[in-house]
Amino acid sequence: MTRQERAVRTREALIEAAADLFDRDGQEVTSLAAVTAKAQVSAGALYFHFATKADLADAVARTALSRLRQITGAPATTPADTNGHATGNGSGSRSGSGSGNENEGGDGSRNGGGGGSGWGGDARTQAARDVRGERAAAPPARGPAPLAGGARGDRMGEVQQLIDTTHVLVRGLADDVVLRAGFALDRAGGQRPARERPVGEGPAGRVAGKGGTGGERPGRWPEVGGSLRGVWSGWVHETLAAAGTRGALAPGVSPGDAAAVVVAATVGFEVLGAQDPLWLAPHRLTRFWTLLLPALVPPPAREALQPDGSPAAH
Repeated sequence: MTRQERAVRTREALIEAAADLFDRDGQEVTSLAAVTAKAQVSAGALYFHFATKADLADAVARTALSRLRQITGAPATTPADTNGHATGNGSGSRSGSGSGNENEGGDGSRNGGGGGSGWGGDARTQAARDVRGERAAAPPARGPAPLAGGARGDRMGEVQQLIDTTHVLVRGLADDVVLRAGFALDRAGGQRPARERPVGEGPAGRVAGKGGTGGERPGRWPEVGGSLRGVWSGWVHETLAAAGTRGALAPGVSPGDAAAVVVAATVGFEVLGAQDPLWLAPHRLTRFWTLLLPALVPPPAREALQPDGSPAAH
């Protein structure tokens, strides 16, 4: 293993450990000493990557944001990779002669590489799996697997894609402690709010013309980029605006109003699921879609939709 590989592995272990502790105890009460103990790395290794706890929390949030973009396929407007590295943020390293400095040889880990909590290794993730009656799955390469297939060619493609992506998101919130911690940091105001723009206007300035947006009053919704909720809200609005343009929604349904319902419900699942994993069980989300679809989609097309998610979502 090269020095660079060791550094990446240590950084990932620190982010996973911090996310697990933030999720369990909260960011405010989590100490850096607790993070290094859980990640099984030295204090010097931690300070090589992160100068302060705020820098570490920012890395958790950026990694969660990257994983959310994997789920939605949203563009990475912040130059951050899946390890949480970001342009302008640097490594947060401190040069010097500390015993854990990775430039002085090694990654500073106490027993060879940083343990980390691993994918879904925390108690809350296991509780969510118990609710679903699942066994622990093998970890993916980085974070949750992205939704396969993308939008379909038929006129109901956007609606089924939206259903599928909500299932992938809720499963990610149950299984991925980094994604869950990122949303919690977002909820606590740990990230700068995203800019806003008119309802129905996509990232490229497109405005939906069908499905009710033409006659509704101007509104605002978060731009894709910035906070996790901003990315999620923007993607949901964009997807339903496209469905409205294609005539996939029921007559008189406003894509903006429909998006507000979906965002409110899914964010509600996230907030409630932070206290009770039953809220992140698949059947809860399936029931939500079973109730919503009759009002969202005309009857003939509704029969082809799968409220429990298509095979692409599983």
